[in-house]
Amino acid sequence: MSFTEATIRTIATFLTLFIMCRILGKKLIAQMTFFDYIAGITIGSLGASFVFSQAIPNPIGMYGIVLFGILVLITDVLSIKVYRTRKIFNGEPLLIIKNGKILEEGMEKARLTMDDLLFLLRKKNIFYLDEVDFAFLETDGTISAQKKGSQQYTKNVDLKITPSSRGIPQTFIIDGKVMRGSLQAAGKDENWIKNTLQYSGINNVMDVAIAQVDEKGTVFIDQRADKH
Repeated sequence: MSFTEATIRTIATFLTLFIMCRILGKKLIAQMTFFDYIAGITIGSLGASFVFSQAIPNPIGMYGIVLFGILVLITDVLSIKVYRTRKIFNGEPLLIIKNGKILEEGMEKARLTMDDLLFLLRKKNIFYLDEVDFAFLETDGTISAQKKGSQQYTKNVDLKITPSSRGIPQTFIIDGKVMRGSLQAAGKDENWIKNTLQYSGINNVMDVAIAQVDEKGTVFIDQRADKH
């Protein structure tokens, strides 16, 4: 490939991608859904392949990029016009926490582990499970969560009251398994777990989906197979 041909291909690809991105709009750039994410990567990959592959004639390369962009645009229009199509291409939010209870059905549909849930909540500055009232896994893979007592929090902010820190939370049970490292970090032992579970009416640690304790001793326990 000569420098001249490489220059022509690069300029042509740049202009085509620029036009297609302007047509598809900011939604593709924002990657609002998994499909948008894949579409953005694919369009970029098509452009890169065309620039550096002599085996792809200029008209065919441009045609492939434009055709793929048109298909993405068609799916966006169908998603706006037809609700069923919207669900197919964009999916829908999944309720994974309801009234402070973790919903196993929602977790399974989202294929989320408890560790994934804790990670996503921490990214929303939520470190204590007992603070969450409702939570949805959005179509872009992020979590939207509503904290309990949000009105009280607003009141504290207005009155400039700073609540005392609860310290680092320790998740000492995940999916019925005791996390001994976290248990030790919390300064607790097996007898404490047994007594804590019995106090909550739980006889077997295997019945616990997740359990957490903070440095103040506040315990959160969520059982498996919650009724919802």
